[in-house]
Amino acid sequence: MSDLVPQDQFDRLPEKYRQRAREIGARVAAIDVMMKPSNPLFLGETVIRMFRQFREQPGVSNADMASEYRTACSDLPEWALSEAANDFLAGRVANHTGQFMPTCAEFAKRARGIMLPFLSERAALRTEASKLVERATDDHRRHLIDMERQDPAVRKRVAALVDVATAGAAKRKVLPHLRLNDAGQKRIDALKSLRQEVSKLEQTKIVKGRS
Repeated sequence: MSDLVPQDQFDRLPEKYRQRAREIGARVAAIDVMMKPSNPLFLGETVIRMFRQFREQPGVSNADMASEYRTACSDLPEWALSEAANDFLAGRVANHTGQFMPTCAEFAKRARGIMLPFLSERAALRTEASKLVERATDDHRRHLIDMERQDPAVRKRVAALVDVATAGAAKRKVLPHLRLNDAGQKRIDALKSLRQEVSKLEQTKIVKGRS
C-alpha cells in the first residue's frame, strides 16, 4: 500500500478513501502477481507445442530460434504465453498465414497485446491512488464551504454586502399574478367556437365501395 499512498498520507484520509485505497492496493497486487515472469521450462514447452504444428522458418536454426524466444519472452507470464500460443494455433492472428512457425517478435507482440488491458488497468489504478489525497482535500474544503453557507451569521453578512453593493440601484420588482374574474372568463369562453367533429369514414374507398 505504501508504494501507492504514503503511510502518513494514508492515515489522514477519511475512512471511505482508506477503503478505496485498500481496494486499489489489493487489485494492483493481484495484477502484479499475474505479471510474474514464466519459468523458462514452460516457455520451452509452449514453443515445442507450436513447433509440432507449424513448419520451420526457412534459414533459421532451431537453436537460434529457441535462444531468441527466451530473450524476447523472458519477462512474460505463463498465462500470456499460453493465450498467445492458443491464438496462433487456432488461427486467430490476422497477419499470420498459419503455415510457418511465428517469429519470436510476432509471438512476443501477441502476448504483450493480451497483457495490455491488465497493464492499462494497473496504470489507471495507480493514477487514481495518487489522486486520493487531493480528492479527500477537495471534499473536505467543499464540506467546510457548505457549512459556512448554512451559518445564519454568514447569510446575514452576505445579505448586508448585497444591500451595500446595490444601494441606489433600481429595485427589481416582481409583477403580481392577475387572475381573471368570472365575468372576464365568460367573455373569453364565449369567443371559443366549438368544433364539430365530422366523420370521414364515408369518404374512404371501403365505405364508398359498399354503397
